[in-house]
Amino acid sequence: MAVFLVIAFAMSAAVAGAVTVVHRLRRWQSPLSGVNTFMGAGTAVLALLNTVQLLLSDPVTAWLVATAGGLASTAVTASVFCLSRTVADRAWRVTPRALALLSIEPAATAVAMLTNPWHHHFFTGFHPAGPEGGLLPVLGWAFWLHSAYIYSLLTVSFVLVVRARRQAPPDRREIHDWTIAAFAPPIAANIAALALPDPTVDLTSVGLAVTMVIAYGALTRSLPQQQIQVALEQVFDTISDAVGVVDRSGRILNVNASARTLLRRAGLPDQVQGMSLAEIPGFGFFLAEDAGTEQEVTDVMGRGVDLHVRTNVLRDRRDECIGWVLVARDVTEARRRRDEAEEANVRLREQLETIEALRAGLAEQAVRDPLTGLYNRRRLMEVLTEETRRATEAYTPLSLALIDVDHFKQINDTYGHGDGDTVLVQIARMLVGEVRHDDVVARYGGEEFVLVLPGATAEAAWERVDALRERIKETPVSVEGGLLSVTFSAGVATLSLEAWSPADLLRIADEALYEAKRLGRDRVERGVPRPPGAAGAGSGAAA
Repeated sequence: MAVFLVIAFAMSAAVAGAVTVVHRLRRWQSPLSGVNTFMGAGTAVLALLNTVQLLLSDPVTAWLVATAGGLASTAVTASVFCLSRTVADRAWRVTPRALALLSIEPAATAVAMLTNPWHHHFFTGFHPAGPEGGLLPVLGWAFWLHSAYIYSLLTVSFVLVVRARRQAPPDRREIHDWTIAAFAPPIAANIAALALPDPTVDLTSVGLAVTMVIAYGALTRSLPQQQIQVALEQVFDTISDAVGVVDRSGRILNVNASARTLLRRAGLPDQVQGMSLAEIPGFGFFLAEDAGTEQEVTDVMGRGVDLHVRTNVLRDRRDECIGWVLVARDVTEARRRRDEAEEANVRLREQLETIEALRAGLAEQAVRDPLTGLYNRRRLMEVLTEETRRATEAYTPLSLALIDVDHFKQINDTYGHGDGDTVLVQIARMLVGEVRHDDVVARYGGEEFVLVLPGATAEAAWERVDALRERIKETPVSVEGGLLSVTFSAGVATLSLEAWSPADLLRIADEALYEAKRLGRDRVERGVPRPPGAAGAGSGAAA
């Protein structure tokens, strides 16, 4: 019997090793191939250790070989679990975290087996494997605890594959069927071991060798479909937008990695396959069978997540709707930036309006007399130049009046400069209140004012200015010393062939003002155009 078992274990090691070599030579780019390679190597090592176990007669060597065999069986069991996880979930990969968790029990087992000579909890001793020789361990309670872990892990692996097969489409269940079939040989081998004269002989490696052949067949048959499926899933998961596939009843068939991330951000479970779209709160999408749609979903679940959702109809060969593809883009940040930009634009417009108002105010102040608020002399010349050009081009009359407050020096000397400023301010107000909308009032300097009268002929200008003179004369000015009657003298000039420039108008008006003062003040005189220098000094000489 021992010879038969040695041959069986040696053949199992050869089969498992051959499958492992084939996997390495083929260099299949598949997670299943990597797991099968590791499982084949572990099975080959386990079968070789079982072979050696039957040929030993030294207890110490038998203990070391049994220890190595126990660790190899644990490694093979872990690889079976990884194989089942990969078949059940094509996106699953062996991660460092998974390796760390799967290494906890083997590490504890290794410590228990290596220290067995001191406590004898794992192996209580060794007994001959038969009349041909060989030593087999007598199993202790720690070994049975280790076996319970192994069989629990195998049970979980089997359940994972069965459940995945039940959820898979009918045309994609072949890999699950092959994997389920691969569980049968080790079970059959363990049952067969019970019929041996020595039931402690472990035939698991023999069954695993058959499992390797089945797993190899499953891989070769499913590899093209699996590679395509894995590639499609990888492409599906690399899409940055959240993508979901929904059947006609509204049941979610699949979502990509971005969709799962979006669901977690919204505080929802990310495992939504098989759920109805209506079961996901806050995601009220409108699905139309006639055409795709685009929708905006704001503040999903009250979590502040804004989505732009585009739905495309899936149709079969008869052009009937069989479902939808939903593509959702998280526009929360984009909408926030847009709102911030709009708010910034509003603030910027307000700031620009404020700046423009300040600039206009400063510009207005630059052309205003600070005491009276009238245009200053610089602005007067700009206005007069423009009105002269306009009147010349349109052949319309333009008149100008130069006004001087009578005896203003005496007012300052008698009442003080404060009351003198009060007189100038009141006269400025009365002038502004009496002129037309198109007329311009400016302070020319000191106690002199200028009226620009567009459209006024010489006679009309004289009459209007003389009426202003009477009005101001009849309106006393209130100063600290009481009421003060104020008069002014004025000279009027009108645009003509002899007076065709602003300088000419001012010169002629100044000469007329001088004449009004010479004749006794409190009067308005018309200017007579004459060449420059033909008359005497201007009003400045008759202050």
